[in-house]
Amino acid sequence: MTKKDKKTGNGISEDHQFIKKELFDEIEDVNVKPTAATQGKKIKLKKKTKKRQKEGIDEKLMEIYENADGTMPDMTHFEKQKNGSLARSLIVLFFACVFLAAVTWMGFFMRAAGGDFSEEDLVLSISGEEKVAPGQELRYRVRYRNSQSVNLTDVLLQVRYPEGFVLTDTSRAPTNENKDEWTIGNLGEKDSGYIDIYGKMYGGTGGSQSFRVFLNYRAENFSSEFQKVTVLNLGLVAPPIKLTVEGKEGVVSGAEVELNIFLEKEKDINIANLALELVENPHFSLRDSNPEPDQFIENRWNLMGSDGEKITVKGVFDTATAAEEELLKFNLVGWKDENRDKAGYVYFSQDYSVKLLQTDLIANLVINGASSNINVSPGEVLNGTVVLRNAGAAPLKNAVARVIFDAPSHEKISILGWAEIENPQDADIVGEQLSAGTRRGILSWSRNQILDLRQIDPEEEIVADFSLPIKDSEDTDLLNFTDFKISATLEVRYDIAGEEKIISSAPMVFTLNSDTALEIKDLVEYVGDKEKHNLTWLISNTFHELSNIRLEANIYGDIEWHEDELSVPAGELNFDEQNKKLVWTVEKMPLELDIMALQFAFTLKSKNPTQTNLTSKVIFNATDTVTGEPILIPGREILLN
Repeated sequence: MTKKDKKTGNGISEDHQFIKKELFDEIEDVNVKPTAATQGKKIKLKKKTKKRQKEGIDEKLMEIYENADGTMPDMTHFEKQKNGSLARSLIVLFFACVFLAAVTWMGFFMRAAGGDFSEEDLVLSISGEEKVAPGQELRYRVRYRNSQSVNLTDVLLQVRYPEGFVLTDTSRAPTNENKDEWTIGNLGEKDSGYIDIYGKMYGGTGGSQSFRVFLNYRAENFSSEFQKVTVLNLGLVAPPIKLTVEGKEGVVSGAEVELNIFLEKEKDINIANLALELVENPHFSLRDSNPEPDQFIENRWNLMGSDGEKITVKGVFDTATAAEEELLKFNLVGWKDENRDKAGYVYFSQDYSVKLLQTDLIANLVINGASSNINVSPGEVLNGTVVLRNAGAAPLKNAVARVIFDAPSHEKISILGWAEIENPQDADIVGEQLSAGTRRGILSWSRNQILDLRQIDPEEEIVADFSLPIKDSEDTDLLNFTDFKISATLEVRYDIAGEEKIISSAPMVFTLNSDTALEIKDLVEYVGDKEKHNLTWLISNTFHELSNIRLEANIYGDIEWHEDELSVPAGELNFDEQNKKLVWTVEKMPLELDIMALQFAFTLKSKNPTQTNLTSKVIFNATDTVTGEPILIPGREILLN
C-alpha cells in the first residue's frame, strides 16, 4: 500500500523537508568549532552563512523537483512506494528468464516458415477385426493423413505384427526383407494414403496380441525427427470346432479304459496344422490308439483337417498310485506353419473325469527290485516276481496271470534270452511279432501251473517268480537292434460272483543302455625291495556310442609316479601329485573303437603297516548318445598284499 505525503506549511512535502535537513546537517558537520577569542565574530558570521546555505539547499531541491520547463510539480499527488527486497527481485528475474526461454523453445520447434506444425493434425490409424479365431482370413488397413499446411519429409511407415500373425499379402509392396516397412518419402499438405495388410492369426485362445504402427517423419524446416504411434489390440477366441470325449464314468482300477474323442468343425473354415494332445498323467499309461499317435510324440495325434474325425484311445490307470478319481485332459493344439518347431498353441481343452472303482484283487509286478521304469544293459538279468492277493470278501476263481514283454527284435529274434529263462512254476511261454523291430513274449500262469489259481480265498496271496536274461554281444550282434526300450505289463483275468474281470498294471519301461564294461588290471613287479604297479583301465563298448567319458580314482601311500610309462589312447589324463588323484576324460568313444586301454605305473616306495588299499574304487561315468541316459559303473579297487 502507498499513501500520500503530508504537506508542510510552505507547501513542500515531508520528503522534501527530510532531504533539506540532511543537506543542511552535512554543511554543519564540516564547520570548525570556534575558539573563545573568535566566538563573537563567528556567531554573526554563522548566522549569515546559515542563511546562504539554506538558500543553496533550496536551489538544489528546486533543481531536483522542477519540471523540464522550469515549473514545479504538484507535490500533493506524489505517492510513496514501499521498498522491495533483493530476494524478491531475484525471483522475478529468474521466472522472467524461464518464461523467455520457454517462448524461444516453443518458437523454435512449433513455428515453421510455411505455417504452424501440430502433431495432432497428423492422422495415423489401423482398423480391422479385433476378435479373431485361429486360421481366420484377416485384412487390416493402415491410414495416414497430413491434415495441415506443413510438408513432411523422410516419412517411413513401420508395422510390428502380433505374435502368431502370418502375413500373406499387402496392397503396397514393403521396402525391406521383413516385409514390415514402407518408405513413403514426402507427405505434402493435406496428402493421405493407406496400406492394406492381409494374413492369418494363430495363438492360444483367451490371450491378446496387438498391431503396433509407427510413422517416422520430419516436419519442413525442422531438424528433429518425429514419430506418431498407434496400436490395435486383438482378442483371440476359440475356433469353431467342437471337441467331445466319451467314456465310462467308472472303471476298475487296473482295468483297461477306452475313450472315444470326436472333433467336428464348421464347413466354412479351413484350419491346418492341428493335433490332439493328451496331457501327461503319471497314473495313466497309453496302450493302444486308432489312428496311431505321432511317431515322435506318443500322446499326440495329428489331425487331417476333415470336417469330422474320431480318435480311439485305450489305456490303464496304475492300481498302485491312482487316486479314487482321475482326470484326463485333451488339448486341441495348432501351429502357424508345417514346421511345428515350437510347442503348439492351445486352442481349447476338454476334460474326462473317471471314478476308479475298488478292486477285489491286488496284483503287483516287481522286476529287479523296482515297480517303475529303470535302466538296464545287455547281459543283465531281469529278475521278476508276480504277487496276487485277494483283498475282497468273496473268493476269486479261475485266475490267469500274464506278464507281457515287448522288446527290440531283429529278424523275428528278440533281444531277450527266452531260451535261457528260469521259470520255477513252469509258466507257458508264447511269442508274437508285433512289428519289424518289436517282438512280444508272454509268460502265463493258470490252474495248470499253480493249482491255487483255481480259487483265491480272501486274504490269500499267490507268488510266481522268473529270471529272464538280456542278450549281450557274445549272444548276438547288438548293432542289429535299432530300438532300446523294453516294456513289461502284468495282466490278470478272474471270475467273481459269476462275472469275469480283467485288470492290468501300468507298463514298466526298461531303457536299454549300451553294453559298456570296465576292467581294472594290476601287474606287480619288484624292483629290489619295492613294489612297482603297472595298472590298466580297460573300457569295452559295442552297442551305442558314448560321450562325456570320465574315470577317476585316488592312489594311496608313499608312491613315485612314472610319467614316462604313461600310455593314453584317447582324451586327456590328469594326475594331481599333491592329492594323488587320477582323472581320465574322453570326449567320445565311437562304435568303431570297441576297446580303450589306459596304462600307467607307479612305485610304492614304502609301506604303511595299517594301509590296506592301494587305490580307491574307479568310478566310470559316461552318456549313452542313443538313449541320452547316464551310465555309471563302479570299478574295483586295488588292495595291498
